[in-house]
Amino acid sequence: MTPTAKKPDIERITGRYIDAWELFGDEIFSAEELETELLRNRDPEDVPDSDKIDQDLYRVSVLGLVEWFGEGRYRVSIPPESDEEQWSDIIESQVSWVRSEIDARRDERRQKQDEPEERSKDEPEVLEYDGNRYMSAFVGPNSNLNSQARYYQAALSPQDHDGVVLRSYQGVANATTKLAEKICDDEKMSDTDCVYRFEISDEEMADVGDDLEYRVYLKETRLL
Repeated sequence: MTPTAKKPDIERITGRYIDAWELFGDEIFSAEELETELLRNRDPEDVPDSDKIDQDLYRVSVLGLVEWFGEGRYRVSIPPESDEEQWSDIIESQVSWVRSEIDARRDERRQKQDEPEERSKDEPEVLEYDGNRYMSAFVGPNSNLNSQARYYQAALSPQDHDGVVLRSYQGVANATTKLAEKICDDEKMSDTDCVYRFEISDEEMADVGDDLEYRVYLKETRLL
């Protein structure tokens, strides 16, 4: 059985990688710019919107074929016509990175298992900051208001939390700030299923191991 049979949507996402190379070469580009160029060269009915293109490219970046710079910006990592040695190098590098991430996650889980009073699997992580307890909400490049609102409605507890803390990598900091502003817009939140309302209390860049984590603290203003 070939590896292709084990990877869903491989034809589409590798096709997106080829689109990026043919239209931008080794230059940095955005998902919106790729959408624009595709619309110039193809039937508009065959061109997905920039959000779907961004999702495809983000998946391609996990394969190591493109570099991700955050905010929907990318660059092709390796030309399609590269020789076998170059392809082997990038594949080995990507596999090593994935293995190191898996090892890191396993170490984190072992450490949590060794901690006293381990929290329930279903209980959200809580960060204490400035005397308040904030429920953790991890933010990625595709996070949106509706998904966050559903999470808050299901998990936020008046007995346990004073608000929510949005947490993300540095590369997603701008997108996280924009998402926080939407969450704190009462009019926008009223269009979701969430009954809670928020205001930005503070923000910080926190050291997390060998990396930095951007955090935005949102204080609940309505019910908690």
